[in-house]
Amino acid sequence: MPVSVDALNLATIHLLPKLEDLFFDDHVFLKKVIESGVDKRQTGGEYAAFDVVTDGPGNIAKLLTGSEAYSYGRRNITKQGRVYIPTTIYAFAVEGSSLRHASGETGIANLLELYPEKANLDYRQRSCAQILTGNGAAANIDGLATLNGTKTYNPDGIPLNGMLDFDAKVNQTDVVQNLLKEGASGGVTGWYNQYGECTSFATNGKRVMRDAYNACRVRSSGYGPATLGLTDSTSFNNYYESLDDQVRYATRFKGEEGNDIDEGLMFHKLELFEDPSLDDNAASFTHGTDGTMYFINPKTFGILTLGQDSGMETKGFFEVRGPFKLEGRDAWGWEIVSSWQLYCRMLKANACLKGTAIL
Repeated sequence: MPVSVDALNLATIHLLPKLEDLFFDDHVFLKKVIESGVDKRQTGGEYAAFDVVTDGPGNIAKLLTGSEAYSYGRRNITKQGRVYIPTTIYAFAVEGSSLRHASGETGIANLLELYPEKANLDYRQRSCAQILTGNGAAANIDGLATLNGTKTYNPDGIPLNGMLDFDAKVNQTDVVQNLLKEGASGGVTGWYNQYGECTSFATNGKRVMRDAYNACRVRSSGYGPATLGLTDSTSFNNYYESLDDQVRYATRFKGEEGNDIDEGLMFHKLELFEDPSLDDNAASFTHGTDGTMYFINPKTFGILTLGQDSGMETKGFFEVRGPFKLEGRDAWGWEIVSSWQLYCRMLKANACLKGTAIL
């Protein structure tokens, strides 16, 4: 008996919580960021503000006699960052012929795999590629923020700068999340990212990695060291081959139900993983050399969502709408709707490196 569109819709609704988990659990960057917290905004519109604390809140007084008066000064170290939360819709159609050819529980399972599960996978891959490389304009996903400081993203019609600059602190003069970076005149003190450049990996690759890692750690203001590294395949292999067999400590990222998704390498307390989007979109990095590496402190990142009530609007991450009979086609349409944005509280606890693919 052919599968009805209502049966497929009911199965899709039951599958939705699993799809939402898979979207984040099956990519190491998204999973780590989700673990650091999600700020669900019910009201306030698409523009969302958050506090950025770049230093300690008080001052130190030195006592000599014990009778000195001292003040409880308040340093102006809390700034307000701002992002725009875009709404994106992933629309897909299920052809009537696919429904007629499917039969029973096996048919429904096959349709779920071919349509909503594949839609979820494609949506995640495009989103991650935009976040890591800033290549999402062609896929209409460029409203999400990108880490790539050589690219802009466009959530509300106005191009905004990527978060991490491939340049020294003194040359970091962009506005990121509505805050001017420290290198500019009048920039926010402490609002910058760490940076390193390899002349060749064999010459100074691990030293540059160590310098960037230590800079993230000592300037993290209590967030601890960067614990996640993402890089292209050539840079990953350069690091792998630079290690003696006895000190190659592998780490595994486990996704759904404990299945191994990625295998990485340890660098101090950082887990370094190869990410295919950095290979596929190498042309998105216009920093003038080969190889890109990110050192990420997931505790400094978060996600802002917009919407809570499925009856009135979307619930923030994922809302499935449909099925709709498509006019003039033997097909039904579904939509995956989401409203979310990435933000960073402490740029200087993160680093970007270039030149790591040069052996």
